[in-house]
Amino acid sequence: MRYAPHLDRRSLLGAAAAGLTGALTGALANTPARAQAPVPVSSLPPIPPALRKGRLSVRGRDVAYASEAAERVMRNPAGAPRATIFSVSYVEEGADPRARPVSFIWNGGPGGATWHLREHLSPRITRRADTPRGYAFIGNPDSPIDVSDLVFIDAPGAGYSRFLAEDAKPEYWGVEADGRAFADFIAGWLADNGRLESPVFLVGESYGGTRAGQVARRLAARPRPVNLTGIVLISPTLGSGGPPDPPAPVLVLPSFAAVAHHHRRGAHTAKPLETVVREAEQFADGPYAAALVRGAALAAAEREAIAAQVAGFIGLPRRFVLDAGLAPSVQQFRGQLLADQGQRLGGGDAREARVPPPPGQDSVLSVADGYDLGESIVRLLTDELGYTPAGPYWRDPVEANRRWNPTLTGPGYAPSIFKDLTASTGPAAPTPKIFLVAGWFDLVVPYRRPLEALTAAGFAPGQFEAKVYPAGHGVYEDLATRARSTDDLRAFYRRALG
Repeated sequence: MRYAPHLDRRSLLGAAAAGLTGALTGALANTPARAQAPVPVSSLPPIPPALRKGRLSVRGRDVAYASEAAERVMRNPAGAPRATIFSVSYVEEGADPRARPVSFIWNGGPGGATWHLREHLSPRITRRADTPRGYAFIGNPDSPIDVSDLVFIDAPGAGYSRFLAEDAKPEYWGVEADGRAFADFIAGWLADNGRLESPVFLVGESYGGTRAGQVARRLAARPRPVNLTGIVLISPTLGSGGPPDPPAPVLVLPSFAAVAHHHRRGAHTAKPLETVVREAEQFADGPYAAALVRGAALAAAEREAIAAQVAGFIGLPRRFVLDAGLAPSVQQFRGQLLADQGQRLGGGDAREARVPPPPGQDSVLSVADGYDLGESIVRLLTDELGYTPAGPYWRDPVEANRRWNPTLTGPGYAPSIFKDLTASTGPAAPTPKIFLVAGWFDLVVPYRRPLEALTAAGFAPGQFEAKVYPAGHGVYEDLATRARSTDDLRAFYRRALG
């Protein structure tokens, strides 16, 4: 394993979302030996919470808030302490708790820490700066703190969340176990903070979409269901949590077209990006889908014509498209589009490209945007928020990913769970609204995959809406679109709250 100091966050997100957490283990010390170390077990007592006051002006609204970095002890049914869940909350001071929404936010992995959504949506974030460390902490002008309180949650074994016994790891590292733990955390946080009547939003990215389905189902089934008002899905996986199947060619072709357009490849570079994406969607759903259905029965002339159209959209040679059976895979596309330059496309954001590592090696990000990312994550929590941790910060522990249990004993397909919430919450409860956010340049979860799954679920009118941006997997990471995408998020909150 080697280190690639010139990769940026988009490269890291793409690798992590693709399940390559073995290359991205996040102990504070970025060394190969530490990266492969198992998640430790701690016997230390709970760490005292760290409290701070802050103020931020967002969209003309001045918000005074209290931040709390804290861990909650998680117990088994017998009451024995088994793990802790670390969270960072930002709560507006003086707001009516019955009317003020609270959003519970997490990333994916599975088992990864929620550092990048915290870096993009919290009131305090990191920016490159002319300082000895190369960065500074600033107020986030796009944080949704103006419309909701924010609680960022780390899964057990990630971030500063800890295990209190080695045999507790299987109790949390699995689709259903993880969903249960997050639901228990949310219910406990609401009770402890006097927020049981508050409107609740769930915000999950990548595997966090699968988790959101599990959490929502369990919250709805509690003796006192929470006031689940909205669910925000960011580039989500929506399956069982096991290895995903390759995306259908008709679903991924428009993403290929967007990426090819960005890199000035293919026959449509003179057109606006959005026009190319829409034309690719129409082609994928029409002639392309029909040709793939006919398969070997397709006449040679028709096959050549379809291959030429595919090549024009995705920027690969017609001969390559033909040899790939009219449907190059994501891996083939990533490896071939810029092969003439000796580069391979990123997965989470295919606008990024790099020289591939030697066979058998992978790359770990140790420096991002000109400063040490691992250091900035830790110092935001310790220096800015005042937290004193019990051990190192684990960004994306490989052990969690390798030991994750995808077994399901109940519903696992998230779109059906979200649809069924209407019946689960009862007639007196509001129907939670679903908001899908995705990026055209994401090749880990191509935007049409969750869009089709959620559209096909058959939600009631007004329950589901979607926005797709010229961004990658981490939509709110994209500085060029963050103001617009977070304004769309604010608008969704207002509609969901009625």
